[in-house]
Amino acid sequence: MPRQPKLRKKKIGQTSYWYTEAGGATYFGNVDAVPFSEARNLFNDHVKSLSEGTRDSKTKVRTAGDLMDLFLDWISKNRSKDTYEARTTACSRFGKFEVGQQKIREMPANKITSDDLNAFLNHLDKDLGLGAQTRRHYETSIKHCWNWATKYPSPIPYLSPTYRPFAAVERTRVPPKKLTEDDLLTDDEVATLFAAAEIDLDEFHRFGPKVPRQENPYGSFADMLRCYYHTGARTGELAACLVEDVLFRTGQVILGKHKRSETQREPTIRHITLNKDALEIFRRQCEGKEKTQPVFLNSDGRQWTGSLLPKRFNRIKEVTKEKKIGAIRGEITIYAFRHLWISEMLMEGNDITTVARMAGTSITMIERVYGHFRNKHLQKAQDKLDRARKKRRKAAKSA
Repeated sequence: MPRQPKLRKKKIGQTSYWYTEAGGATYFGNVDAVPFSEARNLFNDHVKSLSEGTRDSKTKVRTAGDLMDLFLDWISKNRSKDTYEARTTACSRFGKFEVGQQKIREMPANKITSDDLNAFLNHLDKDLGLGAQTRRHYETSIKHCWNWATKYPSPIPYLSPTYRPFAAVERTRVPPKKLTEDDLLTDDEVATLFAAAEIDLDEFHRFGPKVPRQENPYGSFADMLRCYYHTGARTGELAACLVEDVLFRTGQVILGKHKRSETQREPTIRHITLNKDALEIFRRQCEGKEKTQPVFLNSDGRQWTGSLLPKRFNRIKEVTKEKKIGAIRGEITIYAFRHLWISEMLMEGNDITTVARMAGTSITMIERVYGHFRNKHLQKAQDKLDRARKKRRKAAKSA
């Protein structure tokens, strides 16, 4: 004789949930958030739906495609545009991936396994040739979707709080970047880029002929390059900087919204330190502007965007060839200024904690990518050994 369906409590970690085994493990919300009377009503509806051969809308089996659509809708409302685009790309590709003769998006969301994700990641590697960093981004997005579904909506999530299909998937390992001195900008390249950025690219501005006294509308970008050099700021940070973000008395730029603020559990403020040269540039660029205006504007008087910055930089590299100002390696990007700043800060013997804080990143990242440039203390240790050996040999000769 089958057992009578029962409403029970189940503890998962530090949290207790209302649940039943009838019809498969089904949850009715957090015990602390859902009163017993409400959980009992949900339970009764669930038992009734089983007897009628139907499912309640909250507990019906959704396809992986349905689940990813719900997830992306939530991401679009609660996360940045960049995060939404990254999650969309990953989920779309995962949904189109076939396991056997069936696409992932057509399979029940609660039947996806670690084997499915591992097969997908192997496909990205072997068939598409995508790098480890890209594969990790895809892996992170997909795991985020299924983990999200075990918590949302509250109090009754789309998936069981115990469902962890990807727990056995080992995180994709990304080899450390091999940044060497040969990868860094040279003094000649820096000087060449600054000179090329000052060149007026055309005789007529978009809004009409330029009068002789009109300033070069492209000069703002030359100032940006100098600030990248002096501050080590990320490419988008200077573009997003507003006049009200600049503190002239303390020589700082304060950004509340920045790259790491989107991933930190408790977002921090990004501090960019301005030296004398950078501070003078900011004073010049902020003059006459409203507090809510961007510090740096493009030639059309608008804020720089993530797509325009690299285009303008590539145009500068073309100008260096056309005007025969100097040679710039093809692989050099704006981000090379940040690489140079961090590397030289470490080579000058600055404390790694201070450099990480000034760069707005983690000590772990500094160690992984730039740690080999922090070698003054290693040289001192080697010198100490060399002096001890020399002293010992000298003592042995005189004995």
